[in-house]
Amino acid sequence: MSDKMIKIARFNTSLNNLLGTDYPSFEIYRSKGLLAHLINRKHFVAAKYIDFLPEIISSPDYAGCYNGNLELVKIYRDNIFLCIKLDVKKNRYYVATVFDVKMSKIEAYVNSGRLKKVEKMTD
Repeated sequence: MSDKMIKIARFNTSLNNLLGTDYPSFEIYRSKGLLAHLINRKHFVAAKYIDFLPEIISSPDYAGCYNGNLELVKIYRDNIFLCIKLDVKKNRYYVATVFDVKMSKIEAYVNSGRLKKVEKMTD
């Protein structure tokens, strides 16, 4: 396994009902260079939340599948959107992008069906 990737979370299988999927619990990685990438792309707001990625993945406020990717949003002081993709060659899921998004964009995605509100999960 490449040492350029860091294991950060597991897919929350309780999202399957909401998303209409049957994903198993899989590990999700991020590159060690993700923070530098966010800063280079001027995603300064999202960069502040780099240590929150495990929380965003385990308990998102919104979730969806789009173009074969898993999209998750967590509402903090800022709204943080992340996309998880499958690296087919390495058979590994990874955080492909992270950025802040306006509530109006989230609402548009919900209205279009791209994202769904995640009800608080209780056991």
